[in-house]
Amino acid sequence: MPQPFLPNNEPDPQQRNDNLNRQRQAYEYDYEYLPPLVLLQEIPAIENFSAQYIAERVVATAQLIPNSLATNVKSWLDPLDNLQDYEDFFTVLPLPEVAEVYQTNNSFAEQRLSGANPLVIRSLAQDDPRGQVLERIPSFQTDFEPLFDVPKELAAGNIYVSDYTGTDPNYRGPALVQGGTHEQGRKYLPKPLAFFWWRSIGVSDRGKLVPIAIQLDASTDRNVYTPTQSKVYTPFEKNPLDWLFAKFCVQIADANHHEMNTHLCRTHFVMEPFAIVTARQLADNHPLSVLLRPHFLFMLTNNHLGQQRLINAGGPVDMLLAGNLAESMELVKDAYAGWNIKDFALPTEIANRGMDRIPHYPYRDDGMLVWNAIHTFVKDYLNHFYPTPQLLVEDPELQAWAAELADQNNGGKVKGMLAKIQIVEELIEIVTTVIFICGPQHSAVNYAQYEYMTFAANMPLAGYRDIPNEKADAQESVTEEQILALLPPYK
Repeated sequence: MPQPFLPNNEPDPQQRNDNLNRQRQAYEYDYEYLPPLVLLQEIPAIENFSAQYIAERVVATAQLIPNSLATNVKSWLDPLDNLQDYEDFFTVLPLPEVAEVYQTNNSFAEQRLSGANPLVIRSLAQDDPRGQVLERIPSFQTDFEPLFDVPKELAAGNIYVSDYTGTDPNYRGPALVQGGTHEQGRKYLPKPLAFFWWRSIGVSDRGKLVPIAIQLDASTDRNVYTPTQSKVYTPFEKNPLDWLFAKFCVQIADANHHEMNTHLCRTHFVMEPFAIVTARQLADNHPLSVLLRPHFLFMLTNNHLGQQRLINAGGPVDMLLAGNLAESMELVKDAYAGWNIKDFALPTEIANRGMDRIPHYPYRDDGMLVWNAIHTFVKDYLNHFYPTPQLLVEDPELQAWAAELADQNNGGKVKGMLAKIQIVEELIEIVTTVIFICGPQHSAVNYAQYEYMTFAANMPLAGYRDIPNEKADAQESVTEEQILALLPPYK
């Protein structure tokens, strides 16, 4: 690690400037790959994986081979007989614990709060038109009696929603997804609206989140939510498979949101400009570069490989997710359209979804512990190098860093970024957000994939049959065969 120096204290300013000029030539922007996102054109050699990192990845990959070989070959050729068949894939690797509970309402609700994608659920305002869906379900007056009253619970802020319809201003992309293809036909992306109730059981019990209703294909208007007559499923269906089918549709929608929105766009891609501009505008021994660079380690290379091997034609995103490749990439663009560096600081993002009041929210509770620790360290570190506002304002590299990140030419680099940083508190907030997204935020949505997404029946990546979208289409009870037709086939 180099000895950190602010530019005005640099013992060899000429060499510093020469190095920065070389960096700017090496790190050039790609404005064409996925506009308006700004990515890196080519990967400089210094960003390549280390030998240790490559060795670790080889070991991890090698562990998958005996598991694949041990899987019953016949199962790849035959249709699914029942949901138990999905466990056959786990012969060497451990079966994720969620496989034991994924059909339960408790697991379904808890995954909104501490699963692979705990960033969709939000509090439902009393005047939100989506609440009308609940008010027209007469069974609630008997099934939840005497605990549940829709207007009362809405007024109390106890109703939450996960909206995948494509009409929510925070997630419009699904309205553009018509579905991709696979060897046996079409794939589908359900567009459900899922409602949850925070049920307080008693004074001494803080309660729990309970799923209460799911409306499938709730709206086709991309600009505004309008209540429709599409069937609304509840936990009290006479045929339990009807409710299970609806929950599977939510899980499929959530998996697509996770991969393209929460994970790919809002961790990997939105952080790429920070890594590029840090290399272009901050000398290696600039204090901010010394602080940030460890958090960008191998990120640019991983992102570039992702473009070549994950989101390429015929790659996993194209083959496994619900939409075709172009449609899935629209989900990425949609995710970026709703993102900015200010509103996605963890405390702000949680408050914007109204999730700062719910008693139990592990993503928030654990995340805030880490956020506060990072914030404290960053505050002490930056105050050490910038004890006065003058030092910060007169730092040419820092101000060039901010200005380039805020530059909105060619589609822009980082929305919400300050073009000029005048007080250290502004820099502290930005840097804390960057470090949190690169590290803890990415860990929360990346490393949870094994537990929640490798077991295909829990979070399928696509639907393989059409989704009932009108009440008349959903009158007949769902059968197990229809559920198996919805879920991913072996081949």
